[in-house]
Amino acid sequence: MAPFTGRAQSSWVDSTLNTMSLDEKIGQLIMVAAYSNKDSLYEKQLGTSIEKYHIGGIIFFQGGPKSQALMTNKYQQKSRIPLMIGMDAENGVGWRIKPAMEFPNQTLLGAIRDTNLIYRLGEAIGQQCRALGIHVNFAPVADINVNPKNPVIGIRSFGEKKEEVGNRTLQYMRGLQSQHVMAVAKHFPGHGDTDTDSHFALPLIRHSVARIDTVELYPFKQLFEAGIPGVMIAHLNVPSYDTTNIPASLSKRIVTGLLREKLHFDGLCFTDAMNMKGVTKGRTPGEADVEALVAGNDILLFPENVEATVKKIKSAIRKEILTEEMINEKCRKVLEAKVKYVLPYSTLVDTAQLTERLSSPSAKALLQETYAKAITLVKNDDLLLPLTHLDTLRIASLNFGDRKAKEFENMLEKYAPCAHFSISPEASKEKMQKLVKELSDYNCIILYNSAARNSAARQFGATLELTKLVKELKGKHVIFCHPATPYGMDMYSYLPMDAIIVSYSHDIPAQQCTAQAIFGGITVNGKLPVSINYFFPAGTGLSTPKIRLGYSQPESRGMDSQTLLKIDSVCQAAIKEKATPGCQVLVAKDGYVIYDKAFGFNTFDKKKKNTTDDIYDIASITKIAATLPSVMMLYDQQYITLDSPIAQYSYALKNTNKQNLTIRELLLHTAGLKASFSYFQHAIDWEKMQGRLFTTKYTKTNTRKLRDRLYLNPNFKYRDSTFNFSGGENYLLVSPHFYIHKHFQDSIHDLLLNTDLLPHKKYTYSDLGFVLLKDIVEEQSATPLDIYCRKHFFKKLGAYNTAFNAHFNLDMNRVIPANEDNIFRKSQLHGYVHDPIAALMGGISGNAGLFTTANDLAKIMSVYLNNGTYGGERFIDSATIDLFTQTQLPLEQNRRGLGFDKPETLPNKSGPTCKEAPCTSYGHTGFTGTIAWNDPDNQLIYIFLSNRTYPNEFNDKLIKDNIRTKIQEIIYRAMNK
Repeated sequence: MAPFTGRAQSSWVDSTLNTMSLDEKIGQLIMVAAYSNKDSLYEKQLGTSIEKYHIGGIIFFQGGPKSQALMTNKYQQKSRIPLMIGMDAENGVGWRIKPAMEFPNQTLLGAIRDTNLIYRLGEAIGQQCRALGIHVNFAPVADINVNPKNPVIGIRSFGEKKEEVGNRTLQYMRGLQSQHVMAVAKHFPGHGDTDTDSHFALPLIRHSVARIDTVELYPFKQLFEAGIPGVMIAHLNVPSYDTTNIPASLSKRIVTGLLREKLHFDGLCFTDAMNMKGVTKGRTPGEADVEALVAGNDILLFPENVEATVKKIKSAIRKEILTEEMINEKCRKVLEAKVKYVLPYSTLVDTAQLTERLSSPSAKALLQETYAKAITLVKNDDLLLPLTHLDTLRIASLNFGDRKAKEFENMLEKYAPCAHFSISPEASKEKMQKLVKELSDYNCIILYNSAARNSAARQFGATLELTKLVKELKGKHVIFCHPATPYGMDMYSYLPMDAIIVSYSHDIPAQQCTAQAIFGGITVNGKLPVSINYFFPAGTGLSTPKIRLGYSQPESRGMDSQTLLKIDSVCQAAIKEKATPGCQVLVAKDGYVIYDKAFGFNTFDKKKKNTTDDIYDIASITKIAATLPSVMMLYDQQYITLDSPIAQYSYALKNTNKQNLTIRELLLHTAGLKASFSYFQHAIDWEKMQGRLFTTKYTKTNTRKLRDRLYLNPNFKYRDSTFNFSGGENYLLVSPHFYIHKHFQDSIHDLLLNTDLLPHKKYTYSDLGFVLLKDIVEEQSATPLDIYCRKHFFKKLGAYNTAFNAHFNLDMNRVIPANEDNIFRKSQLHGYVHDPIAALMGGISGNAGLFTTANDLAKIMSVYLNNGTYGGERFIDSATIDLFTQTQLPLEQNRRGLGFDKPETLPNKSGPTCKEAPCTSYGHTGFTGTIAWNDPDNQLIYIFLSNRTYPNEFNDKLIKDNIRTKIQEIIYRAMNK
């Protein structure tokens, strides 16, 4: 139903008003409280009261979405004139009911420079209200909080600067009104400079008319000029306007004289709740309600006693304190408001998926964006933040307080290794001293003050113990994180700290955004909405850039969450079909991880669930995650060129048939090298072997079926001084209970150098070229490949969960088993590389051997996507990135870049990507069931990790079912929604 306009509106109001009794008219001026978390008896009594007194509106408080919707529907169906439904949804409906999205407090919003975000937040809250059948939101709070001791406004205010408060209340109001929800500004004429809670007593405003007119009234004037339809009158004693010592809500001089006549406000006037002690004290039930109507208010909010209120109003009419004409006038205004805000939306509230709609994906993205943009950096000595040169830092986080900060700590760990400590403000001196001693091993302390509070009555949680502790940390880099109102920073602001961050909230998104701000996962641009003290006044706020991956919601990057959920279905189906025991998918867009989920279990026995912190054997992705960046860095430093004979870079290649190959040819797989070489088969004692090692059918010797048309002869033996299963002198561990003789290991390299070349140099994918590249990197850098990568790349990136030989270097509790090698090694490969070449080379090879997490791999891929930079450091020249990621030869000959795979564009060939991946994209796949792929056109990173080779590599369902490309297709569909 479209809103009434002009004559139709006037006609409905007139005809309705003409049919109403006096009792009905009085009832329209009353909004009663309702709670949707009570029993059926309460609901019945409330319904009886609404019907008996012809109540015009309801203001909902605590409860739940569905129960509130059902109550609303029930009462609306019984009301001849539709009820006006209201709520104090200053921070969204979740401020009152659960579960539902609750947005941040207004002080946090006051820190955001982008006021369009406030409009969008008002719009989102309006959408919530509409979904729940709410017509009136008693917001925004237009009070200017200039008094830190204010017990009732505080963080409900946008700040202490009138211009900033005015601008933000305007944006909030406009956003709310865009959804056809009535905005009601409060608390007129300004509740920001009080130290008394009007719920319990009558606050006194001591300012002059001139001061109130220029400061407190400033936001209200702007709102009135913009046409805000409602205002709430506060219970305040304002003697500069009315010397009779009565609340503003009962003062005709203020409601009529100031508000109506001087400021020309002609919308609806609501009282603040009429059960508050600030207005009821010294008055009998109903008495204040009459005074409020006489003063000029239109609607009585939450009367203390409805029966007494109605009786007192009717008595006042008889005594001509009120007139029926006054009642008619007020009732007309209420009906006119209902024509605009109620009647067009008087259908029953739809309860289907109501909870989900109140916390929609777009609302979640907006929520996170508000927290991120509010983060305020008020001190940053020597530009410490965002942290750079991670390889020089030994970081510890310290949670001071009794509230847990797990989300903060978890987010810190996405960026760098971080030890976590916590201590209570009530801890003994001995415990404090022990803590200081433990922190002596660290040079960077991230202190999270979870003891901080928003209440002035609790001194904002400030303690001398924290002051003493910070002084004990002098000489270290100290980053102080304050998750509450800035007022609580006053005691600490002079302490020896390098950086101070105010996040305004301990909520989970605030914790996450604070941690991201420290490492540059988000830009920091907030400013203080209120002053800490003289040295840090309102408006203070330093800016820092985004230099690393951030973590956000899909909608914040223009992607559709519902579409991305289809990835879940693909992964779960793959696991059900036993294509892999488990897997993980990570998607990053525009520098933000927007999807990161783990599925299934470590192995098919389902004993251990996968998590997003799991570490995988990434097989051939090692080529672009370790070997290739090393080659590119050496290329930038002019240690190597692409087209010179490789014998110039590796002495061992001289006088071999490979000496004139080039690095370009190795990277393009056009060097004429064979695809691979079986070192295991070379070690078999063929003289003692009966039959063949593999056959296509079952025979008397080949009795173990590996897959269709592949049978193994399990009775082979290794030659002496090659491999054994017991170890001994001169034997080195390859995997559990499997050893290689050191002389045979030495000979492996010679075997590679002496392998025959193919008769042509056409494209043939080969692992051997990257084995040779490892030698070149090591010889030119004079450093083993694993150490070179760790020192010059992984540690600086903060990729501390990335290493060769996971069983020795990483947390084995997080490592996913890759294989049960029942053929050659006779052991489970858990933390030991699956690739046989890498295994026999000590777990470190140029073609395979790297273990990592999806998060770390995303950092590595970000270096390429960021044209060679990450974390404020340049690793690779941008021109080198451009060169290596481009296709080098005609597509019919070779689709690849230098080291990178590329999409297949020829229609008769299969490739590693879906058809939607642009030809500019690049990446690599891995034999264990992995892919890492960059799309620079769309600033997209796609990572899929699995152990599809568990229990054995002959399970190719994941490949045949195109699981990796199906997921990639979904990502592009989500992006194009």
